[in-house]
Amino acid sequence: MIKHRLLVISAITIALFVACSDKYVYNGYVAIPQEQWHADSIASFRIPVSDTVTYYNLYVSVRNTTDYPFQNLYLFIDIAAPNGAIARDTFECYLADDHGKWLGKGRGKYRDNRFTYRQNVRFGTEGEYRVTLQQAMRVEQLKGISDIGFRVELGSNK
Repeated sequence: MIKHRLLVISAITIALFVACSDKYVYNGYVAIPQEQWHADSIASFRIPVSDTVTYYNLYVSVRNTTDYPFQNLYLFIDIAAPNGAIARDTFECYLADDHGKWLGKGRGKYRDNRFTYRQNVRFGTEGEYRVTLQQAMRVEQLKGISDIGFRVELGSNK
């Protein structure tokens, strides 16, 4: 009975610690069907913004398989603001080192990576922002990407 209570209290304490220590305000993923990302396929994320004073860090999350045929992954990233302004970037993610060793966390077939896209940025307008990610690898069908994600965390207030 005492062991059970101690276990329950420990689990609750750990859950509260993890929940309070995470600084993310948005974290979304899109699963890529059959782990093959078509060149015309776009992953879309809708991010509600109500605070234009706070600084944020933006991240791209990639889950790839060991079948992925390249060292890196190029993405087109579009961010559409509520006022209609659109910013487009080309962004490179390294999934393996120069010797072909997979980067990121994971075992077996899958590897998870999070890449810093922008640090300490502020959103200029309140409302819903639309972020889209599209593979830019110059192949019609890109195999070996199972999930793609976008994350927004609280940054440091300069």
